[in-house]
Amino acid sequence: MGLGFGGVFAALTVGVLLTGVLPTGVLAQGTAPGGTAVPTLDPSKLPAGDAANGLKLSATCTGCHGPAGVSETAKFPRLAGQHASYLAPQLLILRAGIRPSQIMNRVAGKLSDQDIADLVAYFSAQKVGDAWAGQDAALVAEGAKLYGGGAPERNVIACVVCHGAAGQGVADVGIALVRHQSPEYAVEVMHEFQKLGTTGTPLSTAMYLEMKPLSDHELDALAAYLAALP
Repeated sequence: MGLGFGGVFAALTVGVLLTGVLPTGVLAQGTAPGGTAVPTLDPSKLPAGDAANGLKLSATCTGCHGPAGVSETAKFPRLAGQHASYLAPQLLILRAGIRPSQIMNRVAGKLSDQDIADLVAYFSAQKVGDAWAGQDAALVAEGAKLYGGGAPERNVIACVVCHGAAGQGVADVGIALVRHQSPEYAVEVMHEFQKLGTTGTPLSTAMYLEMKPLSDHELDALAAYLAALP
């Protein structure tokens, strides 16, 4: 699943989380001609999730995202412990094709509303993976300074304000947990935010404004710090 922080940081919405702009033929909810139920695009309309069934369904996710959602492959996000309020919308927009992903549009496109609810219930209940070893200490220190203090002279607020001292995010409003993602994936997501512009949701727009002034080196530093968070 090409998600994990949302994409990735703060509701890794990658720009268009529930903006109301749907691809041709995709409905948010309701019934298609002939009485066929249309998959929802509204997380609040998902049924209650069954974590036990989510465990069974997750077998097809393990190859990329690792056992229990703890990927050890740098290019794939970790899903373990990620907030349900973040995971559910991501799977819905991936299924609808609103968030483009060559792999995940195909995978999520096969999921029912119940499948998504069950996977979200399972992954959100798992333990967050350990820190990624081998981070450059100097780079981590730079990232810690930026994460904790921002860059006020460039209107970059401290990441800690939204994502918390431990990178835990805020479940109630869908701000992603960002701790212990791989640096490679974290940098990829931050670059995505830099390209978004201000046409998405308030959260994605905030992330665009936050990431836009930062250099590649600063993104590397933030990613190293998030990967190594104590």
